[in-house]
Amino acid sequence: MDVARRDSPPLGPVSIHPGDEDYSRLVRQHSSAVMRYALRRWGDVEGCEDVVIESFLVAWRRWDDRPDHDRELPWLFGIAFRVLSNQRRSRDRRDRLFTRLSLERGDNDDDFDLVNVAHLRTALERLTDNDRELLQLVYWEELTYREIALVIGISENAVGIRITRAKSKLRGNLSSSDAGVAGHATFEREAES
Repeated sequence: MDVARRDSPPLGPVSIHPGDEDYSRLVRQHSSAVMRYALRRWGDVEGCEDVVIESFLVAWRRWDDRPDHDRELPWLFGIAFRVLSNQRRSRDRRDRLFTRLSLERGDNDDDFDLVNVAHLRTALERLTDNDRELLQLVYWEELTYREIALVIGISENAVGIRITRAKSKLRGNLSSSDAGVAGHATFEREAES
């Protein structure tokens, strides 16, 4: 597993800082254990690699707080636990958004089932970060256009235009995927309001 990324602390033999040798030792000695810790709790290998990377980045930032060698692994597990908790919260918020978007305006609407949530998730993930954020602010955070304008720093009118475009792109993504007629129809009704 390659946990090194650009602009990150050294995870190999390169030395740019007096503590690099100790840090490299820490990574060599404990990265597999932190990965196993994350895998047992998360299950997704790619997501776990991100957890390991983030955990060692936190360890680098908190280098002056590190414990003695015999307590490094529990310290790293504590960091990984917090990183996993943040990842879970993010995933749960995202899942709630997908479910909410899928059920929005679904007053007794039996033509849309939760099977289509996965298709909606895929369609949302294909949006740009900015478009996805706008839709999240509207549907997840339940902000008004005026409030979104304050968050993003643009006019209320520009918010409306951008949200209309983001909905249009999402409709296109839904149409180009196998989202199904029911899911597309539900979003179509929402986009018109």
